Amino acid sequence: MKSNLFVVAYFTVGLLSGWIIGSVKPVKGLKPSNIKAEYYLELQGDNAIVEDIGGHTYTCPIDSIPAVLDRDNL
Repeated sequence: MKSNLFVVAYFTVGLLSGWIIGSVKPVKGLKPSNIKAEYYLELQGDNAIVEDIGGHTYTCPIDSIPAVLDRDNL
């Protein structure tokens, strides 16, 4: 009985604290700054289209995206 009450109280405190923190610090309006994109990625079904800032476009399966990025950086 005590353990069930402890779990319910712990869960309730977590929910309330998350709700209070979320209401104090809203995420809307916060925007990342100083981000320079090196690649643009578009997913289409099982394929991905990777475009670098130089305009080179690669089409590959989703599983091989890291290999394409490595090959482009070499």
